[in-house]
Amino acid sequence: MNLLPLALKNLMRRPLRTAFSLVGLALSVAVLASLLSFGQGYESSLHGEIDRMGMQMMLVPLGCPYDGAARVLKGRTLDNSLPQSALAGARADRDVAVAAPIYTAVLPRPDQGRTDLWVGIDEATRELKPWWKMTSGSHWFSGENSVILGADAAATEMRRPGDKLYSPETKTELTVAGVLERSGTSDDSQFFVPLATAQRMFRQPGRLTAIAIRLKDPANVGPAADRLQQTRGAQVVTLTEMMGAFLTLLGAARKLLVAITLVAVVIGSLSVFNTMMAAVLERTQELGVLRAIGLTRTGAFALMLTEALLLTTLGGLIGFGLSLAAGPGIQQAIRPFIPLAPEGGIPGLTPAAAVRCLTLMTAVGLFVGTYPAWRASRLAPAVALRWDG
Repeated sequence: MNLLPLALKNLMRRPLRTAFSLVGLALSVAVLASLLSFGQGYESSLHGEIDRMGMQMMLVPLGCPYDGAARVLKGRTLDNSLPQSALAGARADRDVAVAAPIYTAVLPRPDQGRTDLWVGIDEATRELKPWWKMTSGSHWFSGENSVILGADAAATEMRRPGDKLYSPETKTELTVAGVLERSGTSDDSQFFVPLATAQRMFRQPGRLTAIAIRLKDPANVGPAADRLQQTRGAQVVTLTEMMGAFLTLLGAARKLLVAITLVAVVIGSLSVFNTMMAAVLERTQELGVLRAIGLTRTGAFALMLTEALLLTTLGGLIGFGLSLAAGPGIQQAIRPFIPLAPEGGIPGLTPAAAVRCLTLMTAVGLFVGTYPAWRASRLAPAVALRWDG
């Protein structure tokens, strides 16, 4: 006997009840799959983005080092700043290959519904980011009043190399020296100007937001960090430590959310269990007829278990679809609350998450379907045929 078509037909007898069971399972699976996929995608993207930064540590002002470093890497401002004298000390360290000063400032443009990110840099940034590529006709800063635009910033301003760019908030007119090719990082939305120009525009002479550091030998990160930690008014944060801290925080939050979602899965499983028990009671006479015409106990058990597995599998597949559809929206909603959220998209559903959720749904189907299937298999034909509900 082909059990699958019969099981599907039986589930369709009570479409409303079946639909309620599917919705409960699908929603819980969608949330669970999204959480698992986001965690895996975030970790992978974070590793890739930090690898591309070309540095091992940062000098940031006193305060929360991880928050400070994350803000700098995303081009955001800090409440405190570093004296520019810290740069000389960093460059003098025997283990430092490149020390790139950074000054960042945010210019809100409420009338245009946007916020501009301005970053002051010097030649050391070119060594730190050798993967930077510029569009045709672009070149490095030609003078103090030059600006290099990220790909998105250039598109927003509708500017090309050689065009003039006026900043009304700082009353500064600049010439576009170059436009960066799209990189998929936060650089795409930023306005890069010479360090001295940024300090003058935002009235912060001699101040830095941070210093990005690449070592000659990454293995010496510990001793170098200990020495640089002595810099007055500054603290050292290594990118490895920062990534570990972020992943730990994310992992703790994800575990809590996964636990809550698993409770929802349990509730959905109870709905499936109730559906299967009701099906056994409603179809007692039918099962008795099937037994009388030759259906074995094993066959009855397999039929009901197939219905349970079919129900949970369909719920899982619908949940995968919801996860794929809602993934981008969920990402945009939680991205502002995640430190160093990668600019690129994160998969709404990863193969690993799909396999884990499908395995869970199979286990749920087996668990909640076993007892109703056993009850169906234990029905005696004579007793079942006398059953009047």
